[in-house]
Amino acid sequence: MAYRKVYFRIQTYAYGYDSGWSSEADEAAFDNECCGLFQQLGWTLHPGSNGGCDTVTKDRQDLYLHPFNFSGVMDEASIQPLQEQLSKGKTFRCYAVDCYEEYADLSDEEYRAALEAKREEITAFILEQCRTKRTNLYITAPVALHFAEHFEICRLCDRERHNAVGNRFMSELIDQLLQEGRLVSAETTHGTAIRTATARELKDYRKPVEQVAGQFTMM
Repeated sequence: MAYRKVYFRIQTYAYGYDSGWSSEADEAAFDNECCGLFQQLGWTLHPGSNGGCDTVTKDRQDLYLHPFNFSGVMDEASIQPLQEQLSKGKTFRCYAVDCYEEYADLSDEEYRAALEAKREEITAFILEQCRTKRTNLYITAPVALHFAEHFEICRLCDRERHNAVGNRFMSELIDQLLQEGRLVSAETTHGTAIRTATARELKDYRKPVEQVAGQFTMM
């Protein structure tokens, strides 16, 4: 079962971008119609609080019912039937549906395993992105967050996309590359920064280890 981030683009007749609702009666009519349309398809309504809009849920799906967009994560197979249902609306018109990123049903362990399977690819990407033209140039941006976002897998259990698993994986991988000498760090006026080690730096970093290993073998 595939899930997607989806936006049902809505034109609500009694709601304006700058003016808001034309009247409380019009707002109530919109809310009541939405409630009826969704409940006919088995969705559960959750009234909004503190000025927020209502939401509806069904199984592992949810939508936030703003007068401009009904947005959330849905099973792909349910998108078309819901679009047809919304075409019955009298207080609003659904004029388009936009689908975005896919959401996978992965646990933390499964997500970590998926990233581990791509460790070599991710490592190559990090080393390429952190390469600088000169050895006195370093990258000061929070690269772990950037790389975690680049390789992120959107998950149903993390719809707010905090991506704690991905962020932790990237931080650990960067620490490992620093320990291996494949990345070099330095303190700058902007804090700790990194770059990819040059071929000479990597050779010099590994040389003592190779010499010790050779001496040990000869004995």
